[in-house]
Amino acid sequence: MTDLQRRLSERFSALRDSRQSAVFFVEHGLDIDELAELRAAVRARLRFHSIDSGWWDENHLSLLVAATEVGYRYRGSGTDFWPLLDEELGVDLPPLGRQRIKDLFVHASQKFRGARPPRTAWAEAFHLIAWPITHALLPLEFHRSFAATLANLREGVSKSDETTLYRAVRSAAVYPTARFATFLEDPEVVVSLTRSLLRREGHDLSAEIIGRLSADLEADDVARRGVAVARSIQRAANSGASRAVHLPAATRIKGALQLRLANDSLLLEASFPLLDATIVNRLRTSLRRRRFAPQLWGTTARVASDQLLSGLPFPLKLTALPKRNAPLFTDLEKLGLEAQDLAVLHGFELELAPPQLFAVNAEGDVARQVHGSTITGHRKYWALIDEGDEPLRGCPTVGEIGPLRCLQLAPDTAGGARALAQLGFDVRRGVSVRFAGTPPIGREADIPSFVVGDKRVLVPQRMDGDETLVVQLNGRSAAAASATEVVRVAVKSGEQRLRVSGETASRDYIFWGVCALPPLTAPVRVELRSEERTVQALLGGRFGFVVDGAAPIDGLPLTVDLEVGGRVFTATGALGPLPQPVSSEHAVMKTLLNEEVRDFVSGAESATLRARVDHVAGAAWELERVVRPCWWQGRDEPQLLSEDGPLRFGVVSADNPVSKPVEGVLGSRTYLLAPIEVGHLEFGAAAPFTTLCIAPERLQLRDLAIESATRPRLERRRRGSRGGLGLEDLVEAYLRWSLAETRSAIGEIHRGQVTARIEEWMTEVCCGPEWTRAEGTLPRRSIWSILEQVCRDMSLGRDGLVGLSDEQETQVRQLAVAEIRRSLPTLWTRVGPPSDLGDDDYEVLDGAWSKAYEALAARYRARGQNDVADELGDADPGESPERWDEAFVRVRERVELRALAAMLFPSDSAVRLMALEVGAMTVDEVADELLAWATSARRSFAGAVPARDALKASYAVWVAPELVLTTDWRAAIDTLLVERSVARATRYLALKAREARWGGA
Repeated sequence: MTDLQRRLSERFSALRDSRQSAVFFVEHGLDIDELAELRAAVRARLRFHSIDSGWWDENHLSLLVAATEVGYRYRGSGTDFWPLLDEELGVDLPPLGRQRIKDLFVHASQKFRGARPPRTAWAEAFHLIAWPITHALLPLEFHRSFAATLANLREGVSKSDETTLYRAVRSAAVYPTARFATFLEDPEVVVSLTRSLLRREGHDLSAEIIGRLSADLEADDVARRGVAVARSIQRAANSGASRAVHLPAATRIKGALQLRLANDSLLLEASFPLLDATIVNRLRTSLRRRRFAPQLWGTTARVASDQLLSGLPFPLKLTALPKRNAPLFTDLEKLGLEAQDLAVLHGFELELAPPQLFAVNAEGDVARQVHGSTITGHRKYWALIDEGDEPLRGCPTVGEIGPLRCLQLAPDTAGGARALAQLGFDVRRGVSVRFAGTPPIGREADIPSFVVGDKRVLVPQRMDGDETLVVQLNGRSAAAASATEVVRVAVKSGEQRLRVSGETASRDYIFWGVCALPPLTAPVRVELRSEERTVQALLGGRFGFVVDGAAPIDGLPLTVDLEVGGRVFTATGALGPLPQPVSSEHAVMKTLLNEEVRDFVSGAESATLRARVDHVAGAAWELERVVRPCWWQGRDEPQLLSEDGPLRFGVVSADNPVSKPVEGVLGSRTYLLAPIEVGHLEFGAAAPFTTLCIAPERLQLRDLAIESATRPRLERRRRGSRGGLGLEDLVEAYLRWSLAETRSAIGEIHRGQVTARIEEWMTEVCCGPEWTRAEGTLPRRSIWSILEQVCRDMSLGRDGLVGLSDEQETQVRQLAVAEIRRSLPTLWTRVGPPSDLGDDDYEVLDGAWSKAYEALAARYRARGQNDVADELGDADPGESPERWDEAFVRVRERVELRALAAMLFPSDSAVRLMALEVGAMTVDEVADELLAWATSARRSFAGAVPARDALKASYAVWVAPELVLTTDWRAAIDTLLVERSVARATRYLALKAREARWGGA
């Protein structure tokens, strides 16, 4: 004991001298074996030295450590602590002995600056045991509560001072118990533990106790989950920008399960309640960017993020049962989500732990999950059990769902009653009522909510004779109802308790009254995604919008109207998968903006563009011709005018598109008119790029080619020398051509070709020749068009016994891919590698080819070519799952630009960029993602992490030339030249954005 006293004294003295905060006797630093020896020694000494003897004044630390260890393990209200300590020490402590232990704690705390219990009601009531429990620092009883508090923490730990962090932790503790509230009263302890556990480093606490607490938290499934959530959110907050992080309030998004019987097949479905419109819109966009389609608990087929957020039931295809306390979403940290989104996702909860009971509706086709153990005996139930569980005798089988079996249980049968009792449910045949009237706000809420003033209509069920029900609202008698009567209860504000009482039983129904309905989110939306609402932007291909919604509406007609000068031009086409970006590359817009329309609109001062999706959504935008400090006027002999009069302009030939504008005679081929020496201060940054592309009225097809365009000598520098061209020279030429007005379709085509050629030279300077060569091999098609190409290359879906002409083969392939697109709209979120497609999906794929042959046969039969139709109708195509998987891998390699992704660096950042769906993202949103990427890859840069403005301008150069003029693009050129990784990353994302626009066609 003397050696232990000396060793512990040295330990606590060292802790006292090494920090300013209090010392806890649980920080003794002893391992398990040494603690066992300490307990044995204390027990042995208590046989010879009573607790009130003076011997313990000199050897008290071992006794205090033993008492502290009991306080660490103790779980209770406070009255049963001493029996546990008596058992630990092998003695019966009298009341004076308990006071003696407290006195020893007080004495030791004065010597070693030990912790003192906070002054709370609980600590005053249990003033003796408050000492060993306080010195236990974070007892086992607090582990789950503290872990839940950390998971609810909505403040960045590394960016907060002690006062702010302490307030945030206190706010995150929801309904703490009296003992846990006492623990939270010490700011130093709370802040130290929070920083230590979340940052995995000691913060005014010994490394040994932090290691022990971390190990014990890890051993508790619930606590481990809470700490993992908290660390995940903090990592996301730390990896973000330097600006303040505003995390949403702690939200518990509890999902519900239901069983559905349809076409003799049993389906397990899940749903989550609708979130706030602001949160769900942000989260949907963020998840779509990353193609988030999780496998719930890691054991289901992938679920599209839109289904998770739609509020509608979606099927769960189980491959195995979830492990106990398995996280709902696995590997969230690898997605690169911001802390706000990560906090919301960690709030999703869904429990699947058979056996589970489901209450069957009156129609007998849907059963909803039962919560609690008390159920009514007036309805039927379905029980979901594991295949390996003991069977429930006397209960018929409803169906099977993966590794689960579903049985029907009827409480009014002997077998059903016995099975319900076996599962632990208490069946009662008391009050049975049904509610009609206005449905609640939020179907899946634990406590339903109604708008104040609505009526709840209570309908008695299963009542005989003269029996009546008494209905009380908030303890006051409201009405009585017989079997043929109903009761109407007006909804008031706040919590309402409705008690329905019969002759032998009663039942409470709780609901909330709210003053107004929450704002509704439109199920389908048409939103503008263009920075510029002008006629010039429409004709220049810079105007675009996106169709989005919570549910798939593929195939609905998309109609776009353009009203100009009293005339209306219209184009209609089928809508693709949501979100559907619609730009100048979309088939509907190409049809609308034909040569005749362009000629008519080019001289208009204003126009109205309307877009509508069938009869479910629509939007309209007023477009005006932008008034600039200088503008072009005239058609045969154009003039560049300004408020001060005509300005000088020159000619740039398409054969030498990067040359400076030179005054001279206008040519007969395509050329560009551009200002000469226009002052930036007087006319603005956009004035030098106020250009006009002139093209002949008629040209032969070969004249549209620009292969003869002079290739300059490229130099990797800002400005070229001795006839060479640097990046700034190329960007200036690129902006002149890309922003030019055109007055004919031929001019638009030729201008686009010249712009593409200059862009190719810019890419070579920024990204390197090998990148440019790889980029030249990329297909410019939608993902479904690429699937058609891959099917052709692999002869996929062909019946070798049916001879097809090239035209027929193309038609079959197009019909099959269209059917696949209709039947499996979320296909590309589920294909691999590895693939999550099941046997049913492969049957759908093969069935699409069968339907394609049948559809083509119907066309020939309608023409009277029955022989050909019969041959096509007899086709029996089919492919193995391995062949389909190989086809999908080929498609994904082309769509994800794998050849270019392999050249991104740092190489470990490629996956993050590949996962982004940039087609429906604005330039600012992409800039935010680039900044997060650059922050995570900062060690690979030659200098500091590029600023967000530089990243935005670098990306905008490739995708939004008109927006470049509002940025400091000349400064961004330095970033593109010095940091090749930035140049390749921005170029890669730009190509993905363009691909998404082509995909809209």
